[in-house]
Amino acid sequence: MLLEADDPEMKQLAEEEEKQLTERKETVERELKFFAAAEGPERRENVIVEIRAGTGGDEAALFAGELFRMYSRYAESQR
Repeated sequence: MLLEADDPEMKQLAEEEEKQLTERKETVERELKFFAAAEGPERRENVIVEIRAGTGGDEAALFAGELFRMYSRYAESQR
């Protein structure tokens, strides 16, 4: 939208949104790195993962099933 917009107002809105999203991305990446590097008992806690078939009909349900099997196998291999 930023590259294709002819309206200067739309370009400005797109630039502002891009700036906000870039800042949010950097914040989330820092948080993820912090939690990934955490040591100690809190890192070994159990995790609950919810897998849902979103919109997309049968393909979404098939993908969710494959994703569940992948995570299940990984969890079993990690005991």
